[in-house]
Formats: sequence, C-alpha cells, structure tokens
Amino acid sequence: MTASTLRLLTWNIQSGRGCDGLIALERIIQQIKSMGPLEVICLQEVARYFDEYISASQPDQLEALCEAFSDYTPIWGAALSWPGATASQRREFGNLTLVKGPVLDQRIHCLPMRGSRYSADAWQTPRCAVETLIDWQGPMRILNTHLAYHDADERLAQLHYLNACCDAWQQQVNAPPKQGPGIYSQPFGTQATLLCGDLNLDSRSDQHALLVQQGWQDAFQLCHPHQPHTPTCGIHDSVQWPEGPHCRDFVWLKQLTPSSLEVDTVTQLSDHQPLIVTLEPPVHDTP
Repeated sequence: MTASTLRLLTWNIQSGRGCDGLIALERIIQQIKSMGPLEVICLQEVARYFDEYISASQPDQLEALCEAFSDYTPIWGAALSWPGATASQRREFGNLTLVKGPVLDQRIHCLPMRGSRYSADAWQTPRCAVETLIDWQGPMRILNTHLAYHDADERLAQLHYLNACCDAWQQQVNAPPKQGPGIYSQPFGTQATLLCGDLNLDSRSDQHALLVQQGWQDAFQLCHPHQPHTPTCGIHDSVQWPEGPHCRDFVWLKQLTPSSLEVDTVTQLSDHQPLIVTLEPPVHDTP
C-alpha cells in the first residue's frame, strides 16, 4: 500500500436496512463508492442467507460486497455460521474488512459472551473481531468489531479481551520471541493498531474511560479536541433509538496519528452513520 495517507471507513450498515425500512444493499454500495478513495473499508452487520436481514434479490451480502469491491481483498469474520436451506447457503452474520493493498496476516477473534455478572434475561448473540495486518509504511493492525448491546457486563468482558490482546502484541514487540522456521518466524510485529466499529458504548461512559486508561486514543477527540462527539446513531431513526442522537461508533488508535475524522450525519441508509478517518504516515525511529 503506497498511499501517503490512509483513509479508512467504518460503518454499521444494518444489513442494508435504511431508516425507511427498506433493505437495499445497493444503496450502501453506491454511497461508499461516492466517498472518494478508501484504502480500507470496515463494515459491521453483514448478513448471509438470514431471511430477517436480507432481500430476496441479494441473499448473500458478502458475495454482493465482494463483487462490488473486487479490487479489494476481503477478510470476512462470521460471528456465527448456522445451517441454511442448502449446505452451501449457511446463515452467517458478522463483520467485513476490505483492503486495497497487501494483507500481511488475518484472523478472527471470538469475543467473550459472558461477563462476571451474567444476566440470563439479556439477549445475546456471538460477537467477533476481525484482525487484519496490512502493509502501510510498515505493518499496521486493524481490528473491526461490533460489541455487545444488551448486556454492559458482556461488553466489558469483550473490551478486557481486546485490551489483553493488545498488551500481548506490545510485549511481542518489546521482547520479541525467539525466531524459528516456518510458522515460528513471527515476521509482522507492530504496535500500530486501529480499533473501529460499533462498540455500543457511550462516549461519556466508564467503558469509554477504560479504553483511555488502557492507552487507546479516541481519534475523534484527537481531531476535535474539547468538542462533544458527533452523533453516529439515532439521528434519523427515532423508532429504534428513542433516546435521540448519540455516539456509539468509534475509531481508537495506538501509535497512529489521525489528520481528520468526519462523520456523515446526512445519510439515512442505516440507523448508524459512516465515519471516515484519515491517518498520517507513522514515524519510525531511525538509528
């Protein structure tokens, strides 16, 4: 990836369901293509063969998105994969990362489903984080995720998991493991990490403060100091979000510098708004 700056989109597309109630993934695709050059696209709530979340004309949203962005490398993270009408039509729901450029490594993290105060009364669904390492001025890690909504303690356990992963990655850089052949070569260590997606936490919450305490930097706050977060949800859909406009979608950074972060508050193609962050090239230490 040779871009001097990197533009990344993160958007919970609600499986293409707009605030008008229509599921029309093509509208999402055209909206993304109108946003200008993007090196990375991170989408949440992508559905495959789930009648509740698809249209008859596009039952496989993963396939449709991959076809629409065929010049990108797709990294698909199915948080669940259940039998469908046929063996080849599994019902899946998850996060999709699209990368224009080399992908160094990728993996899917299954996030915890129970916190320390598990509530049997709260709805739960499996959640995942899509980890992608790209080559942009050196290795850079991207985590695309969608955290728990109904249970704050479940969401806290998921944040602790992601923080533990980040601590382990930092230790691998600070004290690299012994190099070995093949799968033991450990070639892509990096502390440059971006966490994005629908985190389902309020910008004024203790969980937001926890991420700050763990060394994450909120890209919006870096770009817009002393300003309240621009709402990313509840602007146009007061039925699902009677509390009104608020922020629950974020870009968090470690060892990365943003030059801008903007929220499209106009589009009504999902109940969430798209965010675009532009990153400056990382500065590497020289001898």
